[in-house]
Amino acid sequence: MAMAAPRKLRGHKATATCCIASRDRPGLVVTSGEDGCVCWFDLRCKDVQFTIDVGTEPVSSLCFKTGNEDILYASHGNEIKSFDVHMLSAGSWKPLESYSYNKDEVNQVVCNGRSSFLASADDSGDVKIIDVGQKCLYKTLRAGHTSICSSVQFIPWRPWEVITGGLDAKLVLWDFSKGRSQKIIDFSSDNSGQCLNPAFVHSIAVPEMDMVDKLDKICAVARGDGIVDLINIESELSRKGASKGSSRNNVAKRVCLDYSVGGHKAAVSCVAFSQFQEKGRFLISGGNDKSVKIWDCVRCLDSDNNDNRDLLHLNIDLSKKVNWLCTNQSDSENLVVCDTTRVVKALWAYEWLLDPQVSYLLLLKTGEIFTLLCLLYISMSQDLFKCTDLSFTMKPPQSQPLFHLFLLLLLIATVSSSSPLDPKQLKALKILTTTKDPCSNHSSTTITCDDASPFRRVTSLSFANCSSSLSLPSKTLKPLSTSLLSLSFLNCPSLSPPKHLPISLRSFSAVSSFHRHHGLSGVYLARLVNLTRLSIFSVPVSASGLYVVLGNMRNITSLTISSANLPGKIPKAFHSNLTYMDLSNNILTGPLRPSITLLTGLKSLNLSRNSLSGEIPNKIGDLTLLKNLSLASNRFSGPVPSSVPSLSQLTHLDLSGNRLNGVVPSFFSGMKSLRHLNLADNSFHGVLPFNETFIKNLEFFQVRGNSGLCYNNTVLSWKLNLGIAPCDKYGLPLSSPPQKQKQKEEEDDYDDNDGDGDGDKKEEKHGSTNKVVLGVAIALSSLVFFIVFLILLAKWSLLSK
Repeated sequence: MAMAAPRKLRGHKATATCCIASRDRPGLVVTSGEDGCVCWFDLRCKDVQFTIDVGTEPVSSLCFKTGNEDILYASHGNEIKSFDVHMLSAGSWKPLESYSYNKDEVNQVVCNGRSSFLASADDSGDVKIIDVGQKCLYKTLRAGHTSICSSVQFIPWRPWEVITGGLDAKLVLWDFSKGRSQKIIDFSSDNSGQCLNPAFVHSIAVPEMDMVDKLDKICAVARGDGIVDLINIESELSRKGASKGSSRNNVAKRVCLDYSVGGHKAAVSCVAFSQFQEKGRFLISGGNDKSVKIWDCVRCLDSDNNDNRDLLHLNIDLSKKVNWLCTNQSDSENLVVCDTTRVVKALWAYEWLLDPQVSYLLLLKTGEIFTLLCLLYISMSQDLFKCTDLSFTMKPPQSQPLFHLFLLLLLIATVSSSSPLDPKQLKALKILTTTKDPCSNHSSTTITCDDASPFRRVTSLSFANCSSSLSLPSKTLKPLSTSLLSLSFLNCPSLSPPKHLPISLRSFSAVSSFHRHHGLSGVYLARLVNLTRLSIFSVPVSASGLYVVLGNMRNITSLTISSANLPGKIPKAFHSNLTYMDLSNNILTGPLRPSITLLTGLKSLNLSRNSLSGEIPNKIGDLTLLKNLSLASNRFSGPVPSSVPSLSQLTHLDLSGNRLNGVVPSFFSGMKSLRHLNLADNSFHGVLPFNETFIKNLEFFQVRGNSGLCYNNTVLSWKLNLGIAPCDKYGLPLSSPPQKQKQKEEEDDYDDNDGDGDGDKKEEKHGSTNKVVLGVAIALSSLVFFIVFLILLAKWSLLSK
C-alpha cells in the first residue's frame, strides 16, 4: 500500500541506532546514534530540540525513567549514564549518575515499572540488575546465555522477573531476586524459519499492564530467521523443563508469524506494541528485508480465527534495513523508524489502520462535492455509498474499477485544492518565511492555517530553536490578531518577546526562551484574557504573585508555570475552569490555601519543589476528579489528611521531601486506582501498614528516609528493598537510622581511642601533668647521681694521698 513520504528527523552525524517515544507527552521522541549523541525531537517542530553528547562511543540503547520522563538513561560501551532534561536550562549536560558494572558492550538498558531497578544486557551474555535507589549492583544474571545477550525486558505483572534473549537462539525467564533462571526456550531446533538464517533473538517486547487485559500475558520475540513469535509467558512457566521446537503445535500458547502469513523474508531486528489508536491492538515489526509490518494482535491471539490472511494488517516497504522502531500516541507521525542511515523517519501509520473490511471514512470539504457524490450514488450504485450529513462511508467496489479510480482522483483533487492565504497576513509573514505558501513551510517556524474561503488565515505560530538574528516585531503579529489562536516558543533564549500579543490567543507556550531579556512579566501575561492554556517552563516570570498573572484569565483550563522563579503565595481564589495546574520548581511560600480545594474539576495538581508550609488541608478530598497530586519537596507538616481516600481516581501521589509526621495511613491500600506512591524523606513513624500484595501492585513505591518507620518482617520481605528497618516486638526500628547509627559508631570509635573533643582536652591535661612529673623525677635522679659522684670522687682523693 502506498503511503505518504515519511518525515525526516535530522540531528545525527552517523547511523541512528535506537529510538524511544514518550508515553506521557505525545509527539516527544528521543533517538541515539553511532555518533555518541542523543537527540530530542518534538514532532510538532521540524528540527531537533537539543542534542546530548553522551560520549565518543556509539549509544546503543535508551530508556526513560518510569514515572519521570525528564530522566533519561543511555548506554554507550559498557557504561550507562542518566541525564535530567531540566539541566538544559543551566546549559549543562553533566550526567546525574554513571554505572559501569557491565564488562562488555551494553546492548539494551530498560527500567522497571517502579523505577527502582535497571537491567542491562551485554555482549558477554550477562545481565546486570542495578539498584537505582541504592546506586549499586543488585544482581548479576549469568549462565543463561552462551553468547551475546541482545535484549532484556522487565515483566510488569511479575515485578521480580525479567526476560532476556540472545544470539544463542535462547529466550530465558529469570527471577532476579534469586539470581537464577526459571525457564529457557531454545529456538535453535525450530526449523520453521528460513534455513539460512539462525533463530537468533534480536528483540523482545512485553505489553504494558494496561494492555494485558486485551493481549493476555504474552511477549513478542523478533528472530533472526524472519519469524515473529507471540509466546504466552504464563503457559511456558507452567511447563517444566526447557522448551524446544516449533510453536505451531499449540496456537493457544504460541503464535508463529512467518513468511507463510506475509511475514519477513530476512532477520527481524525489532518488535514493539502500538501506542496509537487502540493501545496494544497492533504489533509492529521491522527487519533486514527493508520492511515494517503491522500485525493485528487481537486476531493473532484469537484461537477461533482460522484465516491467516487477516493477521498482517499492513506492510510498509522502506529503502533501508530497519535498526529500531517505536510508536507514540500522536494521531499523526506515530511510527518512528531508525534505519541504517543517520536520518530518522517518522511515518503516519494511524491513517492507514482503519479496518479494510468495514469502510473508509472520508471527510468532505464543501457542500458542492457532497452533493455531487450523492448524485453519483443515485445514478451509478444503490449500495456503494451511504451519505450522511458530514461524511460518507465507502465500501471498495469489486465490479466497477474505473468508477473507483475516477472517484479516488476526484477526492484527491478536492482535498489537495485550497484557498490562498489572506494577502495582509501573507505580507506580514514575509519576515518569517520567503515561501509563497507559508502554511506549507517546513522550517524552525511552523505556521498552521485554517481552510476558510475565499482566504485562509493563520491560526497557529510555533517557533523552535530560534537563531540569534530572529526578531518578531509587532507589525508581524498585528495582521494576525483576528485569527491567531496559538503561539509557542521553544528554545529561543535570545529572542525578545513580542511587545504586544494578540488578545485573541487561546494558547500561549514558552519553553527555555527569552533568557537574555529577563523572561516575561506578570503584567505582560495578564493581558491574555482569553487564554484557555498557558504553559511557561524554564522562563523567568517577574511578578509579585500568581494572582497578577491569573487575575483576568477567566477561561483558563490548563496552567503550567514551572521553573520560573515565581514568588508569592497561593492565591485566595482561582477561576473554576482549571483542570490542570503545574506550579512546580518555583519559590512559592505560605500555606496551601483552601482556594485550590474549590477547583472541583481539577485532574492534575503539581506544587512540588517550592517552599509551601503548614498542614495539607483536609478539604483536599473534595477534588474527586484528581488523578495526579504532587506536593513533593516542600515544608508541609502534620499528618496525611484523612480525606485522601475520597480521591477515588488518584493514580499518582507524591508527598516526599516534606515534614509530614504520624503513622502512615492504612487507607492507601484501599485506593484501587493508585499506581505511584512516594512517602520518602518525611518524619513518619510506626509500623508500615501495607502487605506485599499492595506494594507489588504499585508501579512505584518509596518510603526511604523515615527514620522512625519500620516494617513487619513477618508480613513483608527484606527483598522488597524498602529502605527502612524491620520492627522489633515493640513496633520500633531494630536498628538506628543510618545517620544516627553512623554518629553512634563514630562516638564508639572515639571512646575506644580516648575520644576527641572533651576527651582530647582530658588527654592533653593528663599528658601535661605526666610531663611535669617526669621532668621532676629526671631532675632528682640527676641530682642524686651527682651527689653520689662527688662522694666517690672525694673518697678516691683521700685514698690517693
